[in-house]
Amino acid sequence: ALLFVACTPGRAYTNDVNATPTIAEAERLIADAQQAGADSLASAALAAAGQALESARSYAQGGARARAQVDALRAQAEARYARAIAERDLAQREQSRARDALSAMPPGGAR
Repeated sequence: ALLFVACTPGRAYTNDVNATPTIAEAERLIADAQQAGADSLASAALAAAGQALESARSYAQGGARARAQVDALRAQAEARYARAIAERDLAQREQSRARDALSAMPPGGAR
């Protein structure tokens, strides 16, 4: 009886889920990642986000709302990861430029 009670809320949740807002948020996060440069700096993660989003859309159209929700959440996570990779790469490039500029300065600093 305890096992049945523990499993019931999860099943009730999956029947009531509306994946539409989660899919919309995934679309927004993917667009944000693209603006951050993930197209070129994190293409694999961005592609994974896009694939998960397409899967979520397909499941939603087929009425598999719970599966659509899971894939939309995966798309969000992949998009966040892609953006983080892109931002890290850009920060590393900026750090490298700053180091080069500092190395080019004469001893004692600029005058």
